[in-house]
Amino acid sequence: MRSLRWHRLITVCWVFPLFCILSLWNNIGLALDWLLFPSFRHQPVERPVFVVSLPRTGTTNLLHGLTDSGMPFTALSLWESLIAPAVVQKKLLRFLWKGFPMAFQQMLRKADAKLFKQLNVIHKASLFCKEEDELALIWSLSTAYLGFFYPESNVFRDLYRFDQEVSVRRKARIMKRYRRLAQRHLYALPPDQRRRFLAKNPLMPYKVKALVSEFPDATAVIIERDPKSVFPSGEILLLHLLDFATDVPLSKQERQTFIHLIEDFQHHLYQTLAVEHIMPTVLVPFKDLIKDRNGVLSSLVKQLGEEDFKLSTAREEEHRTPARYTPWTQEDLKTKLRQPWPNWPSAMWLQRAPRQEQEKDK
Repeated sequence: MRSLRWHRLITVCWVFPLFCILSLWNNIGLALDWLLFPSFRHQPVERPVFVVSLPRTGTTNLLHGLTDSGMPFTALSLWESLIAPAVVQKKLLRFLWKGFPMAFQQMLRKADAKLFKQLNVIHKASLFCKEEDELALIWSLSTAYLGFFYPESNVFRDLYRFDQEVSVRRKARIMKRYRRLAQRHLYALPPDQRRRFLAKNPLMPYKVKALVSEFPDATAVIIERDPKSVFPSGEILLLHLLDFATDVPLSKQERQTFIHLIEDFQHHLYQTLAVEHIMPTVLVPFKDLIKDRNGVLSSLVKQLGEEDFKLSTAREEEHRTPARYTPWTQEDLKTKLRQPWPNWPSAMWLQRAPRQEQEKDK
């Protein structure tokens, strides 16, 4: 455990009460669902898609693109995960939002932009944006994200390597909770807005076996980015997350632990998806996603079995954050990693349509 410092003391003094209030609010809502909307448990989650990429590979970019208006996918928004994981909460807040005056809605959006201004340096975030649904597992103490409050401890460390280190019984319990969250999300939507469920979070690389067990008809999507960029970019994200809990610099040991974790993520993905073929998988080149976002989205949606969709007519965003880093060299990869970075089979890569067909789709 890190030593007691003013930074941490001040953070705990406001985070702990807020967490307790939200936890009480959300767990009461989840309990009320069984009384008011018990049929949510019969809501099907058919052919879900899970973006199981490493962190800092463009997953937020892809999530927002696939869940844009006119696209055949839906995902949890940040406000759902943090303040409305239950059906009763979603319905109540949507009802209240419709009744708010436009001026009040604009005021809330401005407050939201101010609240997430610091985080947007490294990660595009907003309560109104689609986001990592792993956050909704906080209220059942079932996510490794809680470990960021206890740096240099082993609290929740086993959840980072979910498939390997979590017991079978506990794993089944957590995955059932996760399925219930997906069912609640779909059930609370108007019938004409229900789409295929889509999710992403940086802990999914070590959950692929658990995902297949709970969702046997699921498909995985991986955005493959050069590891020489993934590691330094990921380290910046880690520093921002740890800054929230402590002002103690990242130690060499913690940094190496992080490098080993990301390396293990990639090899676990390769072993389960490329060698064992436990789930249909599509690989998307990171550079293609950045340079030709609409072209990649069009090809990917079709490869996922959807034909009825409409790409956004808004100008494509580069989705680049102001945070800067120095890419690793090939020598860095050799000296800092324990084994060579795996190469994916060519058959798993996204099948891109000719440029002329892409232009017609747009």
